Amino acid sequence: MRHSAQYRWLPPDVQQEFNRQLQVFLTDKQVTGVETDVTDDTRLLVAASAVSLTAGWPGYTWDQLSEVLVYPEHFDRDYQFTLQHTPDPVLTGQAHPWGVVILSRPALEASFAGRGRHGSHVGLHEFAHLLDLQQARFDGVPSYLRDEGMRRWVALTNRERERLEHGMSTLDPYGLSSPPELWAVAVEAFFQNPVVIADAHRELYEFLASYFNQDPAKWSQRAA
Repeated sequence: MRHSAQYRWLPPDVQQEFNRQLQVFLTDKQVTGVETDVTDDTRLLVAASAVSLTAGWPGYTWDQLSEVLVYPEHFDRDYQFTLQHTPDPVLTGQAHPWGVVILSRPALEASFAGRGRHGSHVGLHEFAHLLDLQQARFDGVPSYLRDEGMRRWVALTNRERERLEHGMSTLDPYGLSSPPELWAVAVEAFFQNPVVIADAHRELYEFLASYFNQDPAKWSQRAA
């Protein structure tokens, strides 16, 4: 309630499912500090990042996740800590195809406090990658879709990529890096700026609302 506006928006039945999934995540999933202590608050923010995505899927358990590593600072591609808050190659999070997620604790806390780049949320972003995990690789197509859904998603992302290339998108340009990054960026925006996405990217919003079985734009406006 203190850290997450999205949690406060949730309808009571979805909030109850969020709570159930949160308890399972905190019980079953390993959250390990690397040269840092992992407090209960940190574990809660890690779990909430994951469960925020799946609260609309009753009974979801994140079986593809093996461990979350929490780093005390941002890090580089050699996994060395750095205090430099500069662009790539300094990283705030990373998801691996064998089911390990790495999160910078300062970046995670900033994401929930709204101190990061507009609309960014490292926890949502990295856990979104695990929903794209297919046969130990990321391909930018979310899991659990039927053939028709996959075709619709590919067509949608082609249009969204063109909009980004022409400066006509509200999505983070980082989405142009690769199809998996476009997926993660879209998920971040859907949960962080739902009203903007619903207005400016209606078809994308409707796809994600159906996929996640959540309607954050409606819920946030009702709560305002």
